[in-house]
Amino acid sequence: MREMIARVFPGVVLVGFMGSGKSSVGREIARRTGAGFVDMDAWIEKEEGRTIVEIFSKDGEAAFRNIEKAALKEILVAKGQVVAAGGGAFLDRESQKLMKAYAPVVYLEVKAETVIRRLSGDAKRPLLQDVNRDAVVRNLLDRRTPEYSRADYVVPTDGSTVPEVAGRIISFIERWEGGA
Repeated sequence: MREMIARVFPGVVLVGFMGSGKSSVGREIARRTGAGFVDMDAWIEKEEGRTIVEIFSKDGEAAFRNIEKAALKEILVAKGQVVAAGGGAFLDRESQKLMKAYAPVVYLEVKAETVIRRLSGDAKRPLLQDVNRDAVVRNLLDRRTPEYSRADYVVPTDGSTVPEVAGRIISFIERWEGGA
């Protein structure tokens, strides 16, 4: 199955809220299909020579979103990859169009309680530097969900393992006939 999928693998873009499992699931899909894997946030940090937190604190969120959009254009040049997009990358309509033109876009749906549990103690999330992290998570997730839902496929991740979620996405991709 791995060789067959790798030959025809169209690529996939994983979107969703921070802590939804995009990187973990993306690595698993890449492992199973033989496709390359790109974590957008890690790619940006390497290219910029600084962390996402440093970019946010020095330049602000708007500047980061511009960097993110430029990174997306570079990353999506190589076809057939698994791309774990940053949590806010899919919120921009131009970025949505770029992603959907590249490959199927899959939203990893997650509940606020799961995010709060997964990210407890994580100080690397610039948007969660607020004292009331739980309220920030709930508010951001509520605001972002309508945009995430514009993806080609929605996969609930709560209560599922990384291999289970990756398997559902691979099955979707095998049936996917392209285009939005």
